[in-house]
Amino acid sequence: MLRRSIFIVLLAVACLFASQAVYASPVTVAGSVHAMFSKTKMVKFDLHNASPTSLDLRAGDKVMTVKVGETVTIDLPVGTRIVTNTASNAHPAGTLILQVAAGFDGTTVTLH
Repeated sequence: MLRRSIFIVLLAVACLFASQAVYASPVTVAGSVHAMFSKTKMVKFDLHNASPTSLDLRAGDKVMTVKVGETVTIDLPVGTRIVTNTASNAHPAGTLILQVAAGFDGTTVTLH
């Protein structure tokens, strides 16, 4: 009887460890080698200020002023956020204007 209960306990412990080993997810996640060595994609587009006041914008680390009716060509990496640097009539300071995406390449973005 004692042998049988020891055998059952050992079998239960072995099943517990075996179930974790069988259903465990892999520790490493294989990433694309090309993604590690690729450069960030740059997007070139135009910003046109159609608002009645000039806009002070911050694009990443760059600060720029876009005057009324002016069109500015910008070349920024994907994911860069363009926000207002100072408050204007339509936008408080720090308002997100746009986040650069690959779809903006070669287009004109009009700001109102």
